[in-house]
Amino acid sequence: MPFCHHLAIDLGTTYSVAYLISNDSFLLEPTFVALKNNHRSPMAIGQEAKNMFGVAPDKIRIIQPLRDGVISDFDVCSAFLQILIKKILRKRMGIIRNVLFCLPWGATDVEVRSYRKQLELFPFSKIFLVREPFAAALGADLPIETPSGNLVMDLGGGTTEITILSTGGIVNCISLKIGGTTMDQAIIQDLEFRHQFSVGPNTAEALKIEHGSIAPVIEDYSFDIKGYHRSHRFPRQIQINTTDIRLSMEPVVQKIFQGMAMALESLSPELIADISSTGVVLAGGGAHLKGWAERIKKRFNLSVFIPESPHYCVIRGMKKIITDFKKYKPFLEE
Repeated sequence: MPFCHHLAIDLGTTYSVAYLISNDSFLLEPTFVALKNNHRSPMAIGQEAKNMFGVAPDKIRIIQPLRDGVISDFDVCSAFLQILIKKILRKRMGIIRNVLFCLPWGATDVEVRSYRKQLELFPFSKIFLVREPFAAALGADLPIETPSGNLVMDLGGGTTEITILSTGGIVNCISLKIGGTTMDQAIIQDLEFRHQFSVGPNTAEALKIEHGSIAPVIEDYSFDIKGYHRSHRFPRQIQINTTDIRLSMEPVVQKIFQGMAMALESLSPELIADISSTGVVLAGGGAHLKGWAERIKKRFNLSVFIPESPHYCVIRGMKKIITDFKKYKPFLEE
């Protein structure tokens, strides 16, 4: 009898994670695909393809097959999935039986049907779907089945979802089509506007990770960046301050806080009392950005809890589900 593999895959706009139950291993890859013109098969995916972003010649296209958390290019996404699954299996023989995929709460019925159509192209025995807020809450070890309110803010690359869960269900979820990528674009645009200076998406992401914060949690400092100066029309190095990065991301942060306010305004006094006690749990790669605790405490008077490795929070929740389908079946969509 052939060995059966059980997989969990969290397809993200900027990063995707796969989990294989047989050897309890995770694989994190940027959701990028490099294609040569007139060729369907990719020449690279993941980190290798991302490294080419902005520097590849015209004959090589670098594509992100997901936008706002849902598939936007089905052919490229299929190629990405094929290689991602091969990488996590590492030449292991057998059949892929149960496969669990994650999708945003805000995905429409049309997007869900398109998602299923894409997955049915693969020889999976059984496909299950789980909404991202459930997986994030389980990955953060929240008691979502108890009759008490829990607030989870999942800060992804393409979406931000603010969710209140109680008694095994979602009371309210505000799904915003903004995230880490939106912050990167805001940094690029602000440098263009304030300094007439151009940098690429990879540089903007590095600036956000290394120097970004949404509150002055440490003493501000200046540092040098390299790029193209629009006024002088040649490559140049300029000096900017961490305040510049923080101010450029502020409009995105304000939109996230507006969504959080909308989620809280719809709640009963009992749920508000629960959340006042338990606070906010942050999941997703955006949770690594410094300053969330200070800003949320000041704006909403709520404490903040960030689990270990918040970018793995969703896949950890999916791991729980795939290892005990019977217990978590109410959360799944077949």
